[in-house]
Amino acid sequence: MGYLDIEHLYFQYSSKRMILKDINLSINQGEWIAILGHNGSGKSTLAKLIVGLLQPKEGRITVDGVDLLPENVYDIRKKIGIVFQNPDNQFVGVTVRDDIAFGMENLQVSKDDMLKKIDFYATKVGMQNFLDKEPSQLSGGQKQRIAIAGILAMQTDIIIFDEATSMLDPGSRAELMEYIKELHQEGLTIIMITHDIEEALYADKLVILKSGEIYQQGDIPTLLKHPEWFKEAYLELPTAIQIYYDLKQAGHDNQELEEYLWAFSSSK
Repeated sequence: MGYLDIEHLYFQYSSKRMILKDINLSINQGEWIAILGHNGSGKSTLAKLIVGLLQPKEGRITVDGVDLLPENVYDIRKKIGIVFQNPDNQFVGVTVRDDIAFGMENLQVSKDDMLKKIDFYATKVGMQNFLDKEPSQLSGGQKQRIAIAGILAMQTDIIIFDEATSMLDPGSRAELMEYIKELHQEGLTIIMITHDIEEALYADKLVILKSGEIYQQGDIPTLLKHPEWFKEAYLELPTAIQIYYDLKQAGHDNQELEEYLWAFSSSK
């Protein structure tokens, strides 16, 4: 049993098509899991089910040994936070300070503790000088950092990043990935929902969704040795690995080149 367990999970928005089919997944505390899939594979739907924004048709989700049910969803959300693709959808306050405070207000954190946590977590994400700014004045990367600060201030055990980098420019994207890496090194459990294999390389474990089902899962070096799995799931391999397989297929089997390309790809 993991800290988060998903057993025989099914979900559909209508009676016509099942979006998720028999999902079984166990995530341990402190792990970084990347859930990778093509558009329409069901990965964002899975994220919403994990935080109780949607209810499954069948199956069970447990967090720290407790079943996720409508009657305890708010207690579960004290343990799991989510950062969405568009941070504008998460802003509710007039200022950055208000937004970081929002989740803590729902948890009835005392005013003194709240003020300390706002300063602490704003500093932690490098946004301490923006507390009195309006969210609309921030860049995409800055908005994502504020969204993360709000989740961190609630002191959740797990953070889900649901396509959180997809609207960022390359610089902000790289910056955010490095920050997520730091959070993981501090022991936070990370679930990253993405269609980008380059981002997935940061994770400890990779789960590949295909048409609403778990197609493959395991450690990344093992999965990367099977390029056909990625092709069958409509996903592209990391550039360096694809070059290696293209050269190998063309008859250029070079051990030194293989080691270099694998090292380059895994240097995340």
